[in-house]
Amino acid sequence: MKVCEYIEATDKPFFSVEISSPLKTKSVSDIFRIIDCFIEYGPKFINVTYHQQTPVVKEIDGWKKDIVLQQRASEVGVCAAIQFKYNIDVVPHLICGGFDRFETEDAIFDLLFLGIENILALRGDPAVREALFKPKTLGHSYASELVCQIVDMANNIYIHKDSPHAPVSFCVGVAGYPEKHSEAQSMNEDIKWLKHKVDSGAKYIVTQMFYDFDKYVSWERKCRDAGITVPIIPGIKPITKLKQIDALPEIFHITVPGNLADRMRANPREARQIGIDYTIELSKKLLAHGVPAIHYFSMSSGKDIARVVREVFSLNAD
Repeated sequence: MKVCEYIEATDKPFFSVEISSPLKTKSVSDIFRIIDCFIEYGPKFINVTYHQQTPVVKEIDGWKKDIVLQQRASEVGVCAAIQFKYNIDVVPHLICGGFDRFETEDAIFDLLFLGIENILALRGDPAVREALFKPKTLGHSYASELVCQIVDMANNIYIHKDSPHAPVSFCVGVAGYPEKHSEAQSMNEDIKWLKHKVDSGAKYIVTQMFYDFDKYVSWERKCRDAGITVPIIPGIKPITKLKQIDALPEIFHITVPGNLADRMRANPREARQIGIDYTIELSKKLLAHGVPAIHYFSMSSGKDIARVVREVFSLNAD
């Protein structure tokens, strides 16, 4: 089922969860242990992240060869495992980085083969050791271009000559940034490009994590004023460790409210519970505001997600 159909079909807000593909040296059971923590509370779908691979030159038996270091398990394999074990929809992330348009089309065919109906289209971060994002030759520079390619395939416009027997019709989501994308010159510019992604064919928006309700509401209002009408799903990650107070802003270019940071630092032994309580309260504010769903970033911590959704969404259960 498509994400946009979930939103249209239910009169109650729901939640979804995002996980990362495990390191390829791990087992799929590591993913299952995370999901088992919260699956009983009924997430509608699970997102699976994708990380740009690292190209290197290796000398093998005297020959130099360009190879790609894939540190994490195949996203397609992880999606298939989750989908068939839990009978739940999965939303793979498809990025511009590391793919040309031919490889992108092949990746979409793989997802079609699995019966997947949703894609989150992202530009992706710069490659390792690169300060700025650089597309692969014949690749996409922006998420909007990736959205256009996916939409083209739904309209029988392919790069390869052979078209699939089944229609290529995905519900495409894109990312939004309540605190502005780090590369945008201004909030207005960032929202302009977000609208461009929507105008290119995106059906819904999932936000980057945030912790300030008022900032989200202000940003959402600006999006609506700019003519963005598709559903917006706020994204939250429970912040439960002292080191995250500094690490999350540095990595994701977000802010942690001073009152939350101060309380966690003043009560280090209670930091986890303080973070969980804050996430529960923020979730309830968002639901009261009328959001259609909440998207939780697990960061390999299914237990934290379970503690939040048990408190927030058990009241919405049938």
